[in-house]
Amino acid sequence: MDDQQVRDRNVETVRRFYQSERDRDLSMWVTFWHSDGRQTFPTMGSAATVAGIDALRAVTAEKFATRPPYGIGDRVSAFADPRRVFVHLDLEFPGSPVFPIWCVFHFDDDGLVTEVEEMVDTGAGA
Repeated sequence: MDDQQVRDRNVETVRRFYQSERDRDLSMWVTFWHSDGRQTFPTMGSAATVAGIDALRAVTAEKFATRPPYGIGDRVSAFADPRRVFVHLDLEFPGSPVFPIWCVFHFDDDGLVTEVEEMVDTGAGA
C-alpha cells in the first residue's frame, strides 16, 4: 500500500470505530485494536492510561453499561503521517451542552490501533 491508501484505510477505521461506539457494539469495537493497544489521557497524567485489550474491553463495556445513549459527532482528518489520524468529537449528552474531545489515533502497519490519545479542554468556561 502507498501512503495515501494507508491514510484512507486508517481514516475509515476511525469512522467505523466511532460507529461501533454509537451502536454500542463492543465485539466490533475490539476488532480495531492491537492487543497491546492503549488509550491515554495526556491532560490527566499517566495514571489515566488504559493499556491492553482486556483492560480496554472492560472499561468500554462499563462505559456502554453505565452511560445513557449519547450522540457522537466526528470530524476525521488524516495527518501527513499515514500512521496517525486526528478526530474532533462532539459528544451530545441529553440536557447538557456539546462536549468537545480531540483524539489522535496511532496505527501499526496492519491498520490496528496502537494508541488513542484523548484530550479535552481543561480551561474554565466563560
